[in-house]
Amino acid sequence: MNTLLVADIGGTYARFAIARSSEPDRPGIGHPAGGPMTIGPIWSTEVRSRNSAVEAIRDFLAVDSLGARIDGALLAVAGPVEGGRCRLTNAAWTIDEEEIAHAFSIPWVRIVNDLEAAAAGLPELAASQTRLIGPDSALVGAPMAILAPGTVLGMACLIDGPSGRRVITSEGGHATLASIGPQYDRLIDFLRGKYDQHVSIERVLSGAGLSNLHLALASCEGGSAIHRTPVEVTASAFDGSSPLCRAAIDAFCAFLGAVAGDLALTFGARGGVFIGGGIVPRFVDHLARSAFRAQFEAKGRMHGYVARIPTRVIIHPNPALIGLVALARAMRDRPRPARS
Repeated sequence: MNTLLVADIGGTYARFAIARSSEPDRPGIGHPAGGPMTIGPIWSTEVRSRNSAVEAIRDFLAVDSLGARIDGALLAVAGPVEGGRCRLTNAAWTIDEEEIAHAFSIPWVRIVNDLEAAAAGLPELAASQTRLIGPDSALVGAPMAILAPGTVLGMACLIDGPSGRRVITSEGGHATLASIGPQYDRLIDFLRGKYDQHVSIERVLSGAGLSNLHLALASCEGGSAIHRTPVEVTASAFDGSSPLCRAAIDAFCAFLGAVAGDLALTFGARGGVFIGGGIVPRFVDHLARSAFRAQFEAKGRMHGYVARIPTRVIIHPNPALIGLVALARAMRDRPRPARS
């Protein structure tokens, strides 16, 4: 039996599980076999509650009580991966392939960007694990894109063709945010003053972005700029206690639609644009009623093109883990790049 350690390590939470396959290892190949794998129970911890990824893995393995060796590890991380290492963009952990392999005597360890993992698993998602917004008219075999607002904003594109499944990762969350109408110009002007002129997309489409939108709206309406956490903004928006928080959510949805439409055009994502991350599933019904889809399609001469592209919100709680298993299969016959 193959035993694979998989993990989705974000800026706030880290989730670990064991994926098992009944097929034997292929002799001489230090990669998982290509058969179906079953993901076991998921163990979650706050990143800030552990000093390192090694400490978190050790605690997880103590809970899981494997009773068998781990044949390999594939970890999705919220940050850029270079030379088998990643320092999380919004947390203090540094994840290192060689360190983890040595600490737990694992034959091979790979780390990939978390959006690469989520994108790789898009074709594996059942329709019931997503919420469709727009037409169900995906073009089979066409690129699929994912946009994931969470602690940070991730973007990626999946190309699934005859030569195999490939993911194009991106730091597009740091691209400059464009206005989508006169009422949004004032919000961006406020954020320019806060962030020294450059306002990235992530400044509004992330957890901190909800707080930023609330502050910007309060300032533009001449009210006191009281900081609210993302959780407070969301809760107050939907319990009816704060019209300003509701307006922040509405602005978030509108910006999300516009950026998702830009992503569809950029990658030619006629296989669909998927919304991931931990924020949007909390108010997916409201997103469907909001300006999200109208802004997605508001692309001038290209309106007809994007109007045919479906948008789906991922409601599966752990899509990155599904993607990691798909990546493990794809990596089976792929030579490992040399570490710099």
